[in-house]
Amino acid sequence: MNRFVAAEHLDIGGYSDVGQREQNEDTYLIDRELGLVIVADGIGGHQCGEVASAITCAVIQREIAAGATLATAITRANNEVINAVHSGSGKPGMGSTVIAVLLTPGGYELAWVGDSRIYLWDGKLSLLTRDHSLVQSQLASGQISMEEARTHPHRHVILQAVGSQAAGQLEIGTNAGRLSPNSCLLLCSDGITDPLDSAQLCQVLRCSATADETCERLVTMALQCGGKDNATALLIAYRGVANDPPQPMAPDQVVWVYDPATSTYAGLPDRTVRHVDYKVEIERSPVQHSKPTPARPLLSPARAVTGESDTDRRSATWRFFWLTTLLGTLAVAVVWSVF
Repeated sequence: MNRFVAAEHLDIGGYSDVGQREQNEDTYLIDRELGLVIVADGIGGHQCGEVASAITCAVIQREIAAGATLATAITRANNEVINAVHSGSGKPGMGSTVIAVLLTPGGYELAWVGDSRIYLWDGKLSLLTRDHSLVQSQLASGQISMEEARTHPHRHVILQAVGSQAAGQLEIGTNAGRLSPNSCLLLCSDGITDPLDSAQLCQVLRCSATADETCERLVTMALQCGGKDNATALLIAYRGVANDPPQPMAPDQVVWVYDPATSTYAGLPDRTVRHVDYKVEIERSPVQHSKPTPARPLLSPARAVTGESDTDRRSATWRFFWLTTLLGTLAVAVVWSVF
């Protein structure tokens, strides 16, 4: 066993909830023997998103155990999700985002596809993964602000997913670093990051609690703040040991850093160029992961079977009103002509 992973000062835990969905398409895995932690968020809904996320976790675990790198393991998971569709054990349209951390004696390596995220908490909140999404591309180019990104109508449109890209077309993000004492890595699906902002994440992460307790608090808060999606959080907390290196190894890349003391971000574009026409970008997106909220109450089962909509019903009502008015007018005219 990896001695770093076995250290008593390393606390790893997780928690997941179905939210208001019919089933939980999130799958997570913690393998302390390998030092491997994964969160996979299935996409496709009735197209077996839960199957894609389960395959993704299982294949990555198998490949890491065989000595593969994270990027290679994710590539093979992509191939197997595609094969599952062709063999009939899955359905067309299914796929999964994935974030994975591999702990090593020298630190950690991580890889991702999609819009699930990994954060570093060390008194400040640093985003270590760059979403493969339409909104992230707009944010990085300064076309929208952070506030606009959080409420963007197309924030669930992603550009990459395991099982949705042909061989050779999958883009895998990678990063690496070393945890310092009293720092942690947070892995979470968008069921956490959609309803919770950076300040709320910091509020929970700064509390003294176990990894399991922290993850449960994050999921509970996400649902209390209006989250409807599956919500999953995993935490790798490092309390430190006597022979820690004098300097932690900073991550290879940081997308942005949020300072809870000043409520400010570092690393975002200085200026915002307004751009509101997203139609072309969406049409070009190879993957669309959308979870819309109905704009009005759903139809009753009886009306749904007949295919009737509220608009159809209102139109029929108005047609009946005008037809009745016309017939009444004609009847009055006939009476006047007779008498």
